[in-house]
Amino acid sequence: MSLKTNFYLFRSRILTHVVFWFLYYLLFGFLWAGDKGYLASFYLEFLLLPIRMMAVYMVIYLLLPKFLIKGRYKTFFAGYVLVLLMGSVLQRFFIHFFYEELLLNDFSNGLFGIKSLLRAMVLINTTVLLVLGAKLFQLWAVEHEKNKVNENEILEIKANRKTHRIAINTILFIEGLGNYVTFHLEDTSKVTSYGSIKGVLQRLPNNFRRVHKSYIVNKDHIKSYDAMSIDIQNKTIPRGKSVSTEVLLD
Repeated sequence: MSLKTNFYLFRSRILTHVVFWFLYYLLFGFLWAGDKGYLASFYLEFLLLPIRMMAVYMVIYLLLPKFLIKGRYKTFFAGYVLVLLMGSVLQRFFIHFFYEELLLNDFSNGLFGIKSLLRAMVLINTTVLLVLGAKLFQLWAVEHEKNKVNENEILEIKANRKTHRIAINTILFIEGLGNYVTFHLEDTSKVTSYGSIKGVLQRLPNNFRRVHKSYIVNKDHIKSYDAMSIDIQNKTIPRGKSVSTEVLLD
């Protein structure tokens, strides 16, 4: 079982997210209950929860992998501020029309006052930072696990009812075909095992890069490359169009 899976309750990402947001809803419903009572507080949190969820998922599933992890920091922070601004505008809209006017019959507050927007941005940002911090910790932990594999230098692969112990630095590349992966080794031998390219990559250190939907290469063994292919020993591996030189070699 990979460490990535261990972060989820009962190995289910969906269940983990449902439990998190349910507990979040209960917590903030109790925390923000004031003189209007718990009913009003839980009603307000019910209105605002989808907006905060939208902001969180845009950051961790769009901005984080596409910009932050790839070192495009300016684009990430610009997108982050845009998400907060969009979320605060939506939050003020729902609070004004569906809470202040509809439930409280309070028409005194403006729709988009500066203080109201800033307060909304701070509240949304708190939620986003909480989940983003947890996601970054998960990514760090997965990388830490990869480094442990690298330190041990041996990868155990189950194939043909045996467990093969292979020195990691002797792996040239891994080829995926359906539900099987083939490890091509330095001595030209091969080991085929049940599994997926994605699952194998999670067990390998950082010098292994996925360069195609069906191939992972050990960049330490790359002899030459161009826009379409990668040469390793006497083999030529196809290179995906979206694989940059930085991903390939950094």
